[in-house]
Parts: sequence; structure tokens; C-alpha cells
Amino acid sequence: MIRRFASAAAITITIACASAGCATFKPMIASPGDLEDYRAFRVAGAQGTRLARAQTYLARHPKGAFADEVRAAFDDEEPRFFEASQATHEGARRYLADLPDGPHARAALALLTALGSTMQDAELRDIARRVRYEDAKLESAAVQRRAVGEAILGAVGVLLDDDVYGVPRTEGPPSLRTLMTGRTGSTWGTVPARREEDLYFLLPTRPERESRLATLEITLTEDHGLVSGGVVEGANMLVLWAEADQIVKLDPSAPEDRTEAQVHAMDRLGGAFERRFPETSCPDRRSDRELYHRACNGWEVVVTPAAQAGAKDAIVIRGAPNPARNHGVR
Repeated sequence: MIRRFASAAAITITIACASAGCATFKPMIASPGDLEDYRAFRVAGAQGTRLARAQTYLARHPKGAFADEVRAAFDDEEPRFFEASQATHEGARRYLADLPDGPHARAALALLTALGSTMQDAELRDIARRVRYEDAKLESAAVQRRAVGEAILGAVGVLLDDDVYGVPRTEGPPSLRTLMTGRTGSTWGTVPARREEDLYFLLPTRPERESRLATLEITLTEDHGLVSGGVVEGANMLVLWAEADQIVKLDPSAPEDRTEAQVHAMDRLGGAFERRFPETSCPDRRSDRELYHRACNGWEVVVTPAAQAGAKDAIVIRGAPNPARNHGVR
């Protein structure tokens, strides 16, 4: 099934490259931070905000995947924005509020002086403070979005650890306790077999941002009181993960959006699985709707998307105990 996705994606990319110079391929190769700042630039409404975010993007990603596009837009729009700002006292103030370090910031200050401005240091500090506040809001939103992928991959990483298996869950490694009790949980006492984690994030859509809630359910399976596997699942988990990473609105009821989310998930999970389930030695056992199913050396992993919107996508891992433990080595 995933080969069909890959083939479809390859065809789409080829057509897009032929007609648009591979511009549509950039989101797939850009780093999350690069894409985050680019999206912030693209969704900006006011011209001053757009230019401010373009300047932020170029400062953070001078060689980013979208640097040429953003730089060209900034170089084209900024002089015209400044020219329009010169018409009024308020226009010059607005330029400084949006671009306190802009190419024409000194000229704007000189213009305010010529126009008899009474702008004091306190006002300049207020401008800088507002700029920092907007940057902080953007960074906070980015952290929330990154947390979705980090939570899924983090849980998978713990469940791929040999030391998790073949012992009671209370005797597992610290990483298992943290996973099942949360980062603020107790460092001693019982370890629950199941935990839910709510992850909130925002999409910078127009006209208003849209909020999202991804609820991850992490469950340990046991055999005679010993940990034998684990499940990471959640309603629309793969679609929400793709939305958070790619900063794009998807419809979980639309087949093409679900396919896009599944391709994204396997791209992210592939690296995590490869060490434990190398393609050269672990047979592919996929069937029906499974996106991934491999088993070797006592280990098995299955990734199954939900059959419909609102149902649960699942990553199921069954592990083998650390061989060293069987020889009394811990």
C-alpha cells in the first residue's frame, strides 16, 4: 500500500516540478523550523507584518529552502512600503513598529524628527517590546506544533528499547516511567499501563487561527506480568501530526488528505524503525490497510491507519527482552 502512496507521490512531484519549477517540493525537504517561519510569512495579512516576518525568516534561515523567494519579496515590497510610509507621521511610526531594524529604519527616524516627532526612548522601547511579543507568540505556537511529533516519536523510541521488555513495568528503565507517568510524574511507585496525553496547537489559517487537539493514548501490553509490547494511537493521529508538522489544514474525511498524512507519517517513522527493522533482513508483512508491518528477531511493528475520520490510527510494537538480561547482566 505504501508503495502505491510513494508512486503517486513521485508522479505528483514530477508533474509539479515540470510545471512549477519544483516549488511544491520545497515543503517536503525544508526543516520544520524553516517551514514554520515561511508559513508565518505567507499567512501574514498586513504588509508591515509580512515584511517583519520576511526579515525574521531571512535572519534565521539565510540559506533556507525558501530564502530566495522570501528575499525577493522583501526586496521588492520593502522600498514601496517605506515610500508609502513617508506620506504621514503615523506612516513613519508604523514603519518603525514593524521594521525597527529595517533598511530604512534610520530614514524613518530622521523623517519623524523632521516632522517634529516627540517620540521618546520609552516609545522606542515600547515598539521593540511589541515586536518581541509577536515573535514570542510565534515561537510559542511553533513549540506547541513541534510537541505533537516529538510526543509520537518519543513514545515510539521508548517502545523500541530492549530494556523495556521482559520485566514488570515498575522495573523498566526511567524512560518508560517518564513515558507512562508524564514528565512531572513521580520517580517512584506504580507505573500505569495506560496514559493519555492532550496536545493543543494552532494553525495560522485565515481569517482566524484554528485550534487543534491531538489526544495520544499510550498503552502497554503484558504477558504474565511482564511488558511484551506497546501501542501508540489516537483519533485522526496521523492527520493531526501532518497538520502540526507541515502547518497546513487537512480534512480527515478527505481521502487525498488522509493519504498525504500517511505518507508524511511513514517518512517520519521510517528512520526510527530502520535500525530495529532493517529492510534488508526484516520481511515486509503488510496486508489490507497496513502502512507498515515488519517482524524479525522477536520484534514486530505494525502501523495501521483508521478506516474513517474520527477513528484511531495506531502504531503497535511488540518487543523482545534485552538478551544481556537473560545472562544476569543489567
